[in-house]
Amino acid sequence: MSPAGTKTWIYRYKINDKTEKVSLGHYPNMNLADAKRKFFELKELKRQSINLKQVLTPEIEEDKDTGKELVNRWYNNYISKHRKQPLQIRQLINADIIPLLGEKYIDEIEAKDITKALDKIVARGSDVHANKVLSAIKQAFNYAVSRGELKINPAIHIRARDIGGVERPRERFLTLEEIKQLWKFLDNGKHSVSLQIKNALKILLLTGVRTGELRVAKWNEFDFESSLWTIPATNTKTGITMQVHLTNMVKSLFIELYNCSMGNYVLSGTDGQSPLSDRALPKAVIRLQERIGISKWTAHNLRRTFATQLGETLRIDPVVIEKCLGHKMPKIMATYNKN
Repeated sequence: MSPAGTKTWIYRYKINDKTEKVSLGHYPNMNLADAKRKFFELKELKRQSINLKQVLTPEIEEDKDTGKELVNRWYNNYISKHRKQPLQIRQLINADIIPLLGEKYIDEIEAKDITKALDKIVARGSDVHANKVLSAIKQAFNYAVSRGELKINPAIHIRARDIGGVERPRERFLTLEEIKQLWKFLDNGKHSVSLQIKNALKILLLTGVRTGELRVAKWNEFDFESSLWTIPATNTKTGITMQVHLTNMVKSLFIELYNCSMGNYVLSGTDGQSPLSDRALPKAVIRLQERIGISKWTAHNLRRTFATQLGETLRIDPVVIEKCLGHKMPKIMATYNKN
């Protein structure tokens, strides 16, 4: 088995006390019965003192890459080194690319194989996600082309609009009444909502930070005396350090979490030493939707709710809202406004 996980049938033999080996083929493209048949054929040729490497066809001897090997190499050599949040791509590779295209040789993968795989993702209701998978597949094959491993990217002419459709800006946010309903539910001690989930949802609503920024936050980023949370550039989407000023209410939510903390992370996993799973909040929100009766909202919608209510209810200047969200200002504005 290769480091990338590809299984290959190997025939090892000796010639003049020297160990040689030849590849019979990759599993599961070659099953056990075919591998045995090829083994006995080659064993007979060896008995006749025939050089196996000379008689093997290039198709058998050539160690061709599979889709799994390609995406793993692309991830290890490029994504893990250059992306700020590579684990999102890793999860996408493991969940959607390898199961659908991992066992095929890359020079045998055609556009129809890719669209067929993407159609399966669309069929489960994940249109936008299918477009993300398409983007990753295109990048992985571009990587192979740039390194001379392929001549043509089989996904080059596949358009996102033909897979998941044109993506439109999302508009869902919680109304003031829905905010009251959610808050009241979270404060009701009769409901079994963990302190981490309860406080995390409130913090997202009150600060507008991204769920990922909160999920990987560590206690050394906080200065409670100055009521300041400094999010390092490595954790922000823009790659720029961001400072979040904490109101008394937000600070009290963090301190409550700190007093129950088992490790360095604000929201810790079950072992206390790793951050909360990236699936924990989405799953919690799905459960809350049914129990509260507020339908079709996500944890990220709380960030949109924060921005919308600042503008519509509190009439805050749009520039201030953008800064609160950690968005980059337009180039001209950024040049002359350093506040």
